[in-house]
Amino acid sequence: MDGQIGLKNADGTIEYLEKLKRIKKEEARLKRLFKGIDENKKKLVFTTIADVAFMTITMQELRDIINREGTTAVYKNGENQYGTKQSPESQTYLQLSQKQTQAMKILIDCMPKTIQTSTCNDDGFEDFVNDREDV
Repeated sequence: MDGQIGLKNADGTIEYLEKLKRIKKEEARLKRLFKGIDENKKKLVFTTIADVAFMTITMQELRDIINREGTTAVYKNGENQYGTKQSPESQTYLQLSQKQTQAMKILIDCMPKTIQTSTCNDDGFEDFVNDREDV
């Protein structure tokens, strides 16, 4: 995929493995936030965390493509009819963003109340800076 960082080979195996590694790292980061959660909620939460981690990494890739290629794409209908439309990457990004917001609401609702309060007051900047991979 264009947004992937890493070496390319004929079948994309390296990019695939790199993406899986990034998803697992994001999943582990999110799971640390829920380590003390009620056992009855863990299965739902951990499944949702896996989805959020996938969406987060995929959205990062899409964001790279959108930054490079823009939010519109040229199309051709018939011989002489041309125009522009929203790019497939932009459409996918928007859809994932909406789904991620819904999933994050589920996660926040499952957090113990004391964690919710402290997390809501924290803008997340420190976690973002500390958890970023070296670029």
